Amino acid sequence: ANIQIAARARRAKRRYIISPHGMLDDWCMSYHAARKHVFLSLAGRTFFERAVAIFFCAQGELEQAAHYIDNSAGRVVPAAMDLTPFTNLAGPAQARDEIAGASGDGPLVLFLSRVDHKKGLEVLLDAMSLIAKRRTPVPLVIAGTGEPRYVDNLKAQATALGIADNVHFVGLVRGTAKVSLFQRASLLALPTKQENFGLVLTEALAAGTPVITTKNVDIWPELEACNGGLIVDRTPEAFAAAIESLLDDPERARNMGQTGHEWVHRDLSREVLSDRFLELYREAVTKPPR
Repeated sequence: ANIQIAARARRAKRRYIISPHGMLDDWCMSYHAARKHVFLSLAGRTFFERAVAIFFCAQGELEQAAHYIDNSAGRVVPAAMDLTPFTNLAGPAQARDEIAGASGDGPLVLFLSRVDHKKGLEVLLDAMSLIAKRRTPVPLVIAGTGEPRYVDNLKAQATALGIADNVHFVGLVRGTAKVSLFQRASLLALPTKQENFGLVLTEALAAGTPVITTKNVDIWPELEACNGGLIVDRTPEAFAAAIESLLDDPERARNMGQTGHEWVHRDLSREVLSDRFLELYREAVTKPPR
């Protein structure tokens, strides 16, 4: 419907702004690539070229979009976060009491996201298996929902790897329990194939939990620059090594979580970013419709 809405806007001499939300990332464009390139040739490029602004969530997203469209109207404003749940952190007690695998005070690796092949859980399970061969097994809590057959395949993989007793599928976790689970975790691991912004990563940092992810996240340079995350290759060996490096150095992990926490609360709050959004729209309304 976006094409029709944009056409109506042009006929009415009205400006419009587009937010692609990662759909022009290289990974997304490689999926059903022929269909998407036909779409761009027939109507998509006109749709983008006539926008007075194209709003991207990260510099990495803007740069990838240049492979497919004229992004000269592109502007970068990060996804604004509601940091209210992370202002007065209650601690890990709720997670210990309510969430399987989160009891006690020992090391805990957390995956929290949609349970989907794109997120790389197979890589993470293989990494946890490598870790289990070198040290006392570390619990992995997988928080999120997904297609039942896929979840069953992951459980079968964990069983085949001999780590099923330490892998806990806990389903959807939200609200104060989610924040508490972030605080209970030693780190959050996300070996994803693609993230437009990766909100779960900034949520983890907002709770003071360091993150490990890949360059397939559009904000990976920002995560690295704030020293809140480790950016590694999307392989079991790389994730296992990164996880162990933080488990073996709790002080480093705490410092990473703290610097990430400071970055999120300083740069990504709705209050801070509202001015940047207003600036984007003020600039847009000064331009003639295209």
